[in-house]
Amino acid sequence: MNQLDQLLFAKTEHELLQEKRGFVADYLDIQSASNTPKLSQQFFFQNKDIFMSKHSRYAPYPEHTHQFLEINYVYKGHCRQRINDQIFDLKEGDILLMDMESRHSIEALGDDDILINILFQNKDVSINWLKQLQGENSLLYQLLLSDSSQHFNRNNFLLLPTEKNTPIRQILQEMMTEYFLPQDFSQQMLKHYLPLFCYHLARLLPSVEKTVDLQLEESTYAQVLKIIDREYATIGLAELAQRLNFNKNYLSNLVKTESGQTFTQLVNQRKLMKAQLLLKTTQLPIQEIALSVGFSNKTYFYDKYKETFGHGPKVERNFKS
Repeated sequence: MNQLDQLLFAKTEHELLQEKRGFVADYLDIQSASNTPKLSQQFFFQNKDIFMSKHSRYAPYPEHTHQFLEINYVYKGHCRQRINDQIFDLKEGDILLMDMESRHSIEALGDDDILINILFQNKDVSINWLKQLQGENSLLYQLLLSDSSQHFNRNNFLLLPTEKNTPIRQILQEMMTEYFLPQDFSQQMLKHYLPLFCYHLARLLPSVEKTVDLQLEESTYAQVLKIIDREYATIGLAELAQRLNFNKNYLSNLVKTESGQTFTQLVNQRKLMKAQLLLKTTQLPIQEIALSVGFSNKTYFYDKYKETFGHGPKVERNFKS
């Protein structure tokens, strides 16, 4: 067992109390709001950008809200929570993001369960901000950022499994080590890990099947965008209409009504978003990028790129350098 695990699995005084008596309040600065305690921002942050703590085991934690984005990370074992009146079983590696005003309670954790709380002082760090990062490369997340909520039954929390995402777990491991076992420059290192962690979270969003924010009451248009986001390089209107069991003309009119664009224009928009990302972040030849996103005609690709972004792909690459 490494030093961090030894520290986290050791029983704290608060855990010993809870093991004997049941729940014992651990945060003194609790404000009441509509019978649901609200944990105040001022309690946690003392000249720090981030607050991390181990959730005390052996007793259930009552329903509460926060004035900031809260992240729960299941470091070891599992955890059951009630979030906005829904029950969720979190397993090792799961990350739960809860925006301001989301409500949750936590069932008692056992000996082998380690839940880490991560709080950000900066109120700009939110679920919406993470979606904005991803929205630059996704039609679906651009829709989520819009005011039109008819396409989704939306919640203010997200559940992200990371058991197969080694980089984000490595970053969390480093952050926890610097926080719980501080050394020289630990605060400075945490400041640099923080944006890396946020960017990895944003990268994870579109591939997550258990993203609670998207799982209910999905409209036909939202389904169209999800498929275009995944299969922009090859998808055609006829194939998509057949897959969704709609008449081709009906689906074409629906896309036009919802987006103000034709189906081809919408697909091209997604292709160009991906092409722009590849131009900014890779050294792949421009022709190879065009082919990879689904443009077989080089001249057409250059024309559409300039029409969309106001400059050609070569200029985009020069911006990068």
